[in-house]
Amino acid sequence: MALTKKSARQAPIVATCDFTYADLTSGAYAGMVDLPAGAIVTGGYVAVTTLFNSATTDKFSIGDKVGSASATATTYAAQSADVTATGQAAAITPTGAKYTGAATVGVVWTGAGTAPDAGAGRLVVEYIVDGRAAFSQG
Repeated sequence: MALTKKSARQAPIVATCDFTYADLTSGAYAGMVDLPAGAIVTGGYVAVTTLFNSATTDKFSIGDKVGSASATATTYAAQSADVTATGQAAAITPTGAKYTGAATVGVVWTGAGTAPDAGAGRLVVEYIVDGRAAFSQG
């Protein structure tokens, strides 16, 4: 059987969400980027733009929530290294899974010690939508 090449193309879609320490509760999922049905996450990361200053540690994971199901805290990244002093980011590890319904990608911040009074970051999610075509290549 001969392959049928498709000329339809799409550029990746990139969504971002800025947050501060005041937007997060330690250990709780915070949904930040809504995705449509058919979305496939291809990359992304959490970047710490202002260091968090909990007394002991600050860590992030990247997860998702599909429909009315409970959030999964580590779908794309498990707890990162402590970002209190370094500002390291957690990177999304794509799974290749396609969402069959609407979903949300978000973070779980876990702080230890006294609560922070500083800290900010940005979640960046890159994805494509299966079946979408923005242009064709001749």
